[in-house]
Amino acid sequence: MRRRMPLLSLIAAILISGCLDRSIIEDGDQVAKLEDEPRKTVVIWHTYSDEETRVFEEEVVPKFEKEYPHIRIESVRQAYNQEYQAVLLARASAGKTPDLIRMDYTWVQQFAHNGLLQPLEGFDGFEEVASRLRRRMLETTLYEGNTYGLPLNITTKAAIYNNRLLKEAGLAKPPESVAEIIRVARDHHYIIGMLGLEMWQSLPYFFGLGGKFSDDGFTQTDGYLNSPESIQAVETLVELYHEGILNPGMLDGSADLWNDVHSGRDTFMIDEGPWYYSILLNTPSLNLNVLELTTPAPFPSNGRYRSVIGGESLVMTKGTRHKEEAWTFIRFMMRKDVQGMMFKAGLIPTNMEAFEGERTSIADNGYIGPYMQGIEEGYYLPPHPKWAVISQIYADRLEDIFVSGRDVKEALNEASSQIDAILKKRTHSAAG
Repeated sequence: MRRRMPLLSLIAAILISGCLDRSIIEDGDQVAKLEDEPRKTVVIWHTYSDEETRVFEEEVVPKFEKEYPHIRIESVRQAYNQEYQAVLLARASAGKTPDLIRMDYTWVQQFAHNGLLQPLEGFDGFEEVASRLRRRMLETTLYEGNTYGLPLNITTKAAIYNNRLLKEAGLAKPPESVAEIIRVARDHHYIIGMLGLEMWQSLPYFFGLGGKFSDDGFTQTDGYLNSPESIQAVETLVELYHEGILNPGMLDGSADLWNDVHSGRDTFMIDEGPWYYSILLNTPSLNLNVLELTTPAPFPSNGRYRSVIGGESLVMTKGTRHKEEAWTFIRFMMRKDVQGMMFKAGLIPTNMEAFEGERTSIADNGYIGPYMQGIEEGYYLPPHPKWAVISQIYADRLEDIFVSGRDVKEALNEASSQIDAILKKRTHSAAG
């Protein structure tokens, strides 16, 4: 009997241990679910500048990962060039996209049309987050009734004047119209620094001279893009170019306008985004203060628009494996405090509470005010899945005019006809 006791005790111990182990394992599962969940990585591609990337990676991402320790953010900076959109489309079509992309707002509809983005309406808190954003920018992310991203930042271009030439021309303040800029440039043989013929580069001058692009609903360009006012606007730009007043290096990209407008002898003004200042002011090797040499002002208006609205949206790709984590980061990036952090790098908030709040800090930021003012009267490029094709038609016809000497009316008529064919096709598709 004494020989069996140890065996019975051993069996009992094993049974008890088994019960205890089962209890511990069950509790352990709970602990693992709550505390030891594997950290998930959300990859974001972006085209932030040097200073923007520094703020994003050294301040914003660490703040997020501290608040959400179960999520890791992998920041991948990409070069913003003509190939970037094509690379994104190719990778998305092959299912090899990052989880999130910060992309130009004019790209969103094309990616959504191709079925490459995740609609956001079903995520927790979507309505609350969206309600705090600039409504007009939010509309650019809509496609066929769904929202395929949230606007992350907004921008426009300001007119940047050479202070020495302003003084030389006897001007106490910047001109209030494109016509006055032209008069000053002609009187003093100055250069007007239009960067190129693409929409982002030329539309501010086109609008400033009375040109029109389309009706308000973007259903047609006939009667607008080829109107007498638009024809006259383009003819004026051609005349200025042949006179040597409109950036003589515009077509071959030979002019160094960024340098010329602060230190040159004849570049009266250029138009550029706030990155002009955020980059140059954060370049240690540049031994000068561009705020002392230049004056930014809202681009002159003819009564309708000032400059073109730019900006980026944060979108979730269809193929992401971490949808909830990706949404958590999107939601985080739309917060007032987070957009305020990126504002330090010159990125203007789309969160309206942040936007209005940052107006009070304009006195501490010597260049951002004219941009924030210009946004209120800026022109939003119409959202359309074929926008890349439409904008290329516009640029190609202007190139025909400036390079090949094609008749302005004939070229604008052709551009209008080609664009309206695209718009009509989409209208018919929607109706069907």
